[in-house]
Amino acid sequence: MVFFIFLLCGFTSALSTRTLDPLTVALAHDLAVSTASVAMLASAMALPYALVQPVLGSIGDHFGKNRILKIALWATGLFLFASAFAPNFETLLVLRPLTGVAAAGVIPVAMAMIGDIYPPSNRQTMIARFVTSAMLGQLLGAVFAGMVEPVIGWRGVILICAAVALASAAMATAFLPNAGRPQSKAFSPRGALRIYGGILRNPVARMCYSTAFIVGGMTFGVLPHIAPILAGQNNGGVREAGFIIAGLAIGSMVLSVSIPILLRFFARPAMIIIGGTVLCAAFIAYSFGWAWPIQIGIMAFVGIGFFMVHNSVQAEVAEIAPNNRATAFSGHAFSFFLGQTLGPIIWGAEIAAIGAAAAAVVNGIGILCVALFAGSFFARLRQPSRR
Repeated sequence: MVFFIFLLCGFTSALSTRTLDPLTVALAHDLAVSTASVAMLASAMALPYALVQPVLGSIGDHFGKNRILKIALWATGLFLFASAFAPNFETLLVLRPLTGVAAAGVIPVAMAMIGDIYPPSNRQTMIARFVTSAMLGQLLGAVFAGMVEPVIGWRGVILICAAVALASAAMATAFLPNAGRPQSKAFSPRGALRIYGGILRNPVARMCYSTAFIVGGMTFGVLPHIAPILAGQNNGGVREAGFIIAGLAIGSMVLSVSIPILLRFFARPAMIIIGGTVLCAAFIAYSFGWAWPIQIGIMAFVGIGFFMVHNSVQAEVAEIAPNNRATAFSGHAFSFFLGQTLGPIIWGAEIAAIGAAAAAVVNGIGILCVALFAGSFFARLRQPSRR
């Protein structure tokens, strides 16, 4: 039952953060703003999500991960409920960051708890399954939003997301036990900074965080721009964008099922390099502007490649600081969502300067370079020292 609650947490968080991505054009039309402005909502949520991670990680390790998780779920549901009734774009621009702050305490804390519960032998598999639940939320959210928005509007879409979040909060409160006691020593921001300093002095942590920042930003930065790109290609709109974004989730789910088999043949460094290669090839394929059904398949390979990299990095993060695992995972989430904050902005600037096709090629090659560097780093780390 406990792991089911974790899966529900991942599902809820993804539903709250990514459902608006295919609705860029609809929101822009209804709120009388540009699509570029609406695309900024992704950054408006991702930035505070990233910025509060250092605080939430330390608080979770000190006061108890269970408590932080439950509070975060309730707050996420309430802010989503308020967002459904936002009277204008400015109000939504305020509520999305608040939702980001609340949602920030869900996935990283849940992953830290999984790291506490499961041994290293099957930890990467359990993390992959947890990530699958998040991708299922992304898949259903993107498809659902694209299909029903013409019927119930974007407000109805957000309202349903709020209902799911509140139901998840109620289940977590009812069934997730309060494991462990908070530390008796008073919480100290200076002590928390010392813990972060110790983690950041570890080169493995720096590599994990920088990889999450760059690959996450380059991959997810395209999502808010898919609907406008399709419109410019006369290739579809909101509904088709939802299906394409769902392709990424489908790819990640395929990978999660395959993880136990892949780990028999490939070590983590190889998984990172292979994932980066798949990502690069997928973005180059995307640059050709194929018909939207083909783009779904291409985005599925984006999901496979991305989560080969991401899941391998997450498994490394789980081993950085066993006694302060929530702090370590929060540092990873900070980097990942800071990348997602800048990603849509960078993609938007690239599209304006060189076009969507060239931007896809440039970012694909960039991801490959990062994956090659990170994979080589972890491979060297595992080589026995020679005297």
